[in-house]
Amino acid sequence: MNNLDLIGRKVKEIRKKRKISQEKLAEMVSMNHRSIIRIENAQTIPTLETLNKISEVLGVKLIDLLETEAFESKEKIIESINEYLKGASEKDVRMFYKAVCQFFV
Repeated sequence: MNNLDLIGRKVKEIRKKRKISQEKLAEMVSMNHRSIIRIENAQTIPTLETLNKISEVLGVKLIDLLETEAFESKEKIIESINEYLKGASEKDVRMFYKAVCQFFV
Protein backbone atom coordinates (compact mmCIF):
# COMPACT_ATOMS: atom_id res chain seq x y z
CA MET A 1 0.00 0.00 0.00
CA ASN A 2 1.37 3.41 -0.94
CA ASN A 3 0.91 6.77 0.75
CA LEU A 4 -1.79 7.83 -1.68
CA ASP A 5 -3.81 4.77 -0.68
CA LEU A 6 -3.36 5.61 3.00
CA ILE A 7 -4.43 9.22 2.53
CA GLY A 8 -7.52 8.10 0.62
CA ARG A 9 -8.40 5.59 3.30
CA LYS A 10 -8.02 8.22 6.03
CA VAL A 11 -10.28 10.66 4.18
CA LYS A 12 -12.90 7.94 3.71
CA GLU A 13 -12.65 6.68 7.29
CA ILE A 14 -12.95 10.13 8.85
CA ARG A 15 -15.72 11.13 6.43
CA LYS A 16 -17.73 8.05 7.39
CA LYS A 17 -17.15 8.62 11.12
CA ARG A 18 -18.54 12.13 10.67
CA LYS A 19 -21.49 10.63 8.75
CA ILE A 20 -20.82 12.82 5.73
CA SER A 21 -21.59 11.48 2.27
CA GLN A 22 -19.12 11.83 -0.57
CA GLU A 23 -21.56 14.20 -2.25
CA LYS A 24 -21.88 16.38 0.85
CA LEU A 25 -18.11 16.48 1.38
CA ALA A 26 -17.63 17.45 -2.25
CA GLU A 27 -20.17 20.23 -1.88
CA MET A 28 -18.52 21.48 1.31
CA VAL A 29 -15.10 21.73 -0.37
CA SER A 30 -16.47 22.99 -3.70
CA MET A 31 -15.57 19.89 -5.69
CA ASN A 32 -17.28 17.36 -7.90
CA HIS A 33 -18.22 14.25 -5.91
CA ARG A 34 -16.30 12.11 -8.42
CA SER A 35 -13.15 13.91 -7.31
CA ILE A 36 -13.78 12.77 -3.74
CA ILE A 37 -14.28 9.22 -5.01
CA ARG A 38 -10.97 9.39 -6.91
CA ILE A 39 -9.15 10.72 -3.82
CA GLU A 40 -10.59 8.01 -1.59
CA ASN A 41 -9.70 5.32 -4.13
CA ALA A 42 -6.18 6.69 -4.68
CA GLN A 43 -6.89 7.37 -8.34
CA THR A 44 -5.75 10.99 -8.21
CA ILE A 45 -3.19 12.98 -6.30
CA PRO A 46 -4.96 15.78 -4.43
CA THR A 47 -3.26 19.13 -4.05
CA LEU A 48 -2.32 20.28 -0.57
CA GLU A 49 -4.92 23.01 -0.94
CA THR A 50 -7.59 20.36 -1.54
CA LEU A 51 -6.39 18.23 1.36
CA ASN A 52 -6.36 21.30 3.57
CA LYS A 53 -9.98 22.10 2.66
CA ILE A 54 -10.98 18.48 3.29
CA SER A 55 -9.19 18.45 6.65
CA GLU A 56 -10.96 21.65 7.71
CA VAL A 57 -14.38 20.30 6.74
CA LEU A 58 -13.70 16.99 8.49
CA GLY A 59 -12.43 18.79 11.60
CA VAL A 60 -8.93 17.31 11.59
CA LYS A 61 -5.47 18.75 11.12
CA LEU A 62 -3.88 18.49 7.69
CA ILE A 63 -1.05 16.48 9.22
CA ASP A 64 -3.60 13.86 10.32
CA LEU A 65 -4.37 13.15 6.67
CA LEU A 66 -0.74 13.21 5.58
CA GLU A 67 0.72 11.12 8.37
CA THR A 68 1.31 7.56 7.22
CA GLU A 69 3.10 4.53 8.57
CA ALA A 70 4.21 3.41 5.11
CA PHE A 71 7.69 4.84 5.50
CA GLU A 72 10.48 2.67 6.80
CA SER A 73 12.99 5.38 7.68
CA LYS A 74 13.62 9.08 8.00
CA GLU A 75 15.53 8.96 4.72
CA LYS A 76 12.50 7.47 2.91
CA ILE A 77 10.28 10.19 4.32
CA ILE A 78 12.62 12.94 3.12
CA GLU A 79 12.95 11.26 -0.28
CA SER A 80 9.18 11.05 -0.66
CA ILE A 81 8.68 14.67 0.37
CA ASN A 82 11.35 15.82 -2.05
CA GLU A 83 9.77 13.87 -4.91
CA TYR A 84 6.38 15.39 -4.19
CA LEU A 85 7.75 18.91 -3.89
CA LYS A 86 9.66 18.66 -7.17
CA GLY A 87 6.38 18.25 -9.03
CA ALA A 88 4.28 20.55 -6.86
CA SER A 89 3.19 24.04 -7.79
CA GLU A 90 4.72 27.01 -6.02
CA LYS A 91 1.41 27.51 -4.20
CA ASP A 92 1.46 23.92 -2.91
CA VAL A 93 5.10 24.23 -1.82
CA ARG A 94 4.25 27.36 0.15
CA MET A 95 1.22 25.65 1.70
CA PHE A 96 3.35 22.63 2.60
CA TYR A 97 5.89 24.92 4.25
CA LYS A 98 3.18 26.66 6.28
CA ALA A 99 1.72 23.30 7.36
CA VAL A 100 5.14 22.04 8.45
CA CYS A 101 5.84 25.23 10.36
CA GLN A 102 2.48 25.00 12.18
CA PHE A 103 3.24 21.43 13.16
CA PHE A 104 6.53 22.35 14.85
CA VAL A 105 5.37 25.55 16.55
